[in-house]
Amino acid sequence: MFSRRYIVGILAASAASVFLSSAPVIADTAAYESVSEATWQPGTAIPAPKGPVILRITGKIAAASNGEVAFDMAGLESLGLVRYTTPTNWTERPTTFEGVLLSRVLEAIGADPSATTLTMVALNDYKAPVPLEDAHKWPVMLALKENGKYMSARDHGPIWVVYPQHMDADLGNYEMSARWVWQLGAIDVQ
Repeated sequence: MFSRRYIVGILAASAASVFLSSAPVIADTAAYESVSEATWQPGTAIPAPKGPVILRITGKIAAASNGEVAFDMAGLESLGLVRYTTPTNWTERPTTFEGVLLSRVLEAIGADPSATTLTMVALNDYKAPVPLEDAHKWPVMLALKENGKYMSARDHGPIWVVYPQHMDADLGNYEMSARWVWQLGAIDVQ
């Protein structure tokens, strides 16, 4: 059963989404909270993984060595972390996620400007095509933490692609739900 506060929050978020839909969302820092500043800066090499690799990115990218860029947890976190609370179709209440903006990851790897699609690949080989423009239209997050805790593979981790459904309820509709890939392990940029 949903509480009155939850329902009022959803209604307020829906009303806000109508207002925000005409403005560039990524520039609207009210959509998310900055948790940590990036230690990685554009134009510098992406830190080589020292821990277990949790994300591999291939395809039309400039920063590729041997055709891929590999990130460990520290490498992803070096891109700067953000946080927002949003409802999902898989949790009872709005959930607080913390992670890296997908747009920042694409900047770091030098995604080719002609690329249009990101194929998100889960650890179990589930694949979902995501329009690259989503990363620039919305603050789509590669979430590393759920409610303050790193996610294990049993709990949607180590990475869950999360859309800001608190900004637009349609980001949780049937078509969009397929883009919320959990247990993300790879991205192919095409």
